[in-house]
Amino acid sequence: MISTYVQRREVLCLVFGVSIIDIYQHFRKEEHELIDQLIDKCNRANDQYAPVLTAFLDPRGQYIMDVVAGSFEDLEVTFYGGPFAERKRAIIAPSYYQPDEAAFEIVLIEIDYPQKFVTLQHQHILGTIMSLGIERDQLGDIVVDNRIQFTLTKQLESYIILELTKIKGASVKLNSIPIKDMIQSKEHWQSFETTVSGLRLDVVLKEMVRKSRSIAKQLIDKKRVKVNHTVIDAADFQLDSGDLLSIQGIGRAMITEIGSKTKKDKIRISYKTLFK
Repeated sequence: MISTYVQRREVLCLVFGVSIIDIYQHFRKEEHELIDQLIDKCNRANDQYAPVLTAFLDPRGQYIMDVVAGSFEDLEVTFYGGPFAERKRAIIAPSYYQPDEAAFEIVLIEIDYPQKFVTLQHQHILGTIMSLGIERDQLGDIVVDNRIQFTLTKQLESYIILELTKIKGASVKLNSIPIKDMIQSKEHWQSFETTVSGLRLDVVLKEMVRKSRSIAKQLIDKKRVKVNHTVIDAADFQLDSGDLLSIQGIGRAMITEIGSKTKKDKIRISYKTLFK
């Protein structure tokens, strides 16, 4: 389903009490480059009064996109990445524009490979595609089940079909199929709610893996934890809504909401996990 988020300048000011220039202080330094890109796209949509398409955004990037677009009056943001997608492209446009699926310029690729002789996993697909010089933001979801599919920006369709002929030493063939035929992963996320003393990585990770804080810190120190696909080795790293955690040997988790504080000054959070 295509989801639309319309946020007015008044809403942004109500939440942050700031102008667009001050948005940066509410996000991490490593996210500032993405904010620059998204502000530029919003400016183009606003100045040209025409739709502008982004690359693929992860859930955290989609949240940032929403906040940035919320500071532009009369702009709407629509996200789409396929029927069951986590990573999505965004179209920023004036309210008159109603995009259809084709406007997102996404192609769905299915991999034909010798299943009897080789086992392919998510990391094999991602690593091979990246080795072809394709940037991560040009690639959407990779779904590995009885079939293997991935989404990609349409402009790279011909290139990848021509160049990607082997994965893990096995010959493969790529086929473009209708986006409506995207399969849904059988992965089952579990949802939880809890309270934490703070949003430090070690504090939240402890709750997610249901281990001691010292074990959570060991996972971080050993560089076994990624946040939004980047290894984080600082226990005091501050998490935020939409952050995706990958814990080596355990699985994935995502912060879905950060709520209000309790009377004991703890923070209510909602999160989901996909553990082995």
